[in-house]
Amino acid sequence: MTFVLSLLPIAVLVAALVVVKAPAWKAALAALVVGAAEALFWRGMSAGEFAGCAAQGVSTGLFPIGLVIFAALFTYAITETSGAIADIKGGLCSLSSDSRFLALLVAWGFGNFMEGMAGFGTAVAIPCAILVGVGFDPARAVLCCLVANSTPTAFGSVGVPTSVLASETGLDVGVLTSSIVLLQLAVTALLPFFVLVAADGWRALRECWKLALGASIAFVVPWCLAARFTGCELPDIVGGITVMTLFAFLGKRGETNVRRQLWAWMPFAFVVVALGAVSMMPPEWKPSPGIVVLSAGALGGLCQGVGPLRLLGVAAKTAKRYALAVLTICTVLSLAKTMVAAGLTRNLAEGLVAATGGGYAAVSGIVGALGGFVTGSGTSTNVLFGALQASVGSSDAERLLFAAANVMGAGIGKMVCPQSIVLGCAAAGLAGRESEVMKRAFPFFVAVLSLACAVAFSFKFFDIIGRTLQ
Repeated sequence: MTFVLSLLPIAVLVAALVVVKAPAWKAALAALVVGAAEALFWRGMSAGEFAGCAAQGVSTGLFPIGLVIFAALFTYAITETSGAIADIKGGLCSLSSDSRFLALLVAWGFGNFMEGMAGFGTAVAIPCAILVGVGFDPARAVLCCLVANSTPTAFGSVGVPTSVLASETGLDVGVLTSSIVLLQLAVTALLPFFVLVAADGWRALRECWKLALGASIAFVVPWCLAARFTGCELPDIVGGITVMTLFAFLGKRGETNVRRQLWAWMPFAFVVVALGAVSMMPPEWKPSPGIVVLSAGALGGLCQGVGPLRLLGVAAKTAKRYALAVLTICTVLSLAKTMVAAGLTRNLAEGLVAATGGGYAAVSGIVGALGGFVTGSGTSTNVLFGALQASVGSSDAERLLFAAANVMGAGIGKMVCPQSIVLGCAAAGLAGRESEVMKRAFPFFVAVLSLACAVAFSFKFFDIIGRTLQ
């Protein structure tokens, strides 16, 4: 009964989105009301404690997450105002007019690069906006970015989720990084094929499987090598760059004005350079990714001839356009903070542990996916469930396996996380259609999570990590 009651706020959220098809902000508000009622009247939380949880959720939703979302979409809006988006579209189309090619290049290559550089939603917002800008179907654009931005989460934000997981569990970060790569290898290698299906259905596999295979190899090989020899900070960045380089080589050689393309991509180029510079700073000196993206994007806009007053106008329009998206994220985070403080989230995880016993390896990824769904963050999921998952293991190999499964599941859970969906829909101009996108994303979520659980179970059955450690 405790498990069922703890699950109720999440069930209300999903039902409101998928069954009732309510706007995301209304669904999130309904779930928060249910969560608050359970916290106050069942778990004995005081009104002051609930207010504190809600305030934390709003604070986190606005900064850093809301700021990053605003900065990413503001940067894209600058290219619309300057007219650069037409040149970006022309440049990408000069490589290929095939939507499947563009999906792998932008969602898989550029998206994973942005995940490694910044995270915090930039890997969904910016690639999604670019795909829509080049004529991609908006719903498919969101779906492609959600699918691509799953397992790479482990090494997002310059490796923060993995380093936090190591800190929470007491595991060596180098050994943990290697274990994550080993566990995620098969799932990550197959993701480009899922992106193809998201872009153009099953026929895309028959027609473009070689393209997906190339995208897979181009990402996975440097991703593994970077994790093995440099640590958790660079795998996504190096992998994303390699994919983009390959697709630039594979693209057709159309007539392209290089100088014009450099001008068009200037705001995004400044963002990449700024994030790269910040990534090399000591942790205590690093500013928020949102501030970096906002400043670099504005500088790029100035260089494109968008004056200060016009930039302020673009900022005001962007804030107004995406206000409901940020409101939804704040509400969902308030729910997440309340569920954690009231012990509801831990009850869910402990219930799964108790129910599965010796077969826990098969559902360890589900616990991580639950955290990803609720928090929308690999880092937060590792703080929430990392130590719990590791404590289930009876050996070093099992502790590494369950910890790695936690962060793998967290990334997959983000595929259907309301925050991610709201962000993607906002970037694609689909505000109010979040339930449609969640419905389309759910089969991909189930398929990838099932594969991840099967891989984790096979690792436990064959003691693959234990053998690797010997």
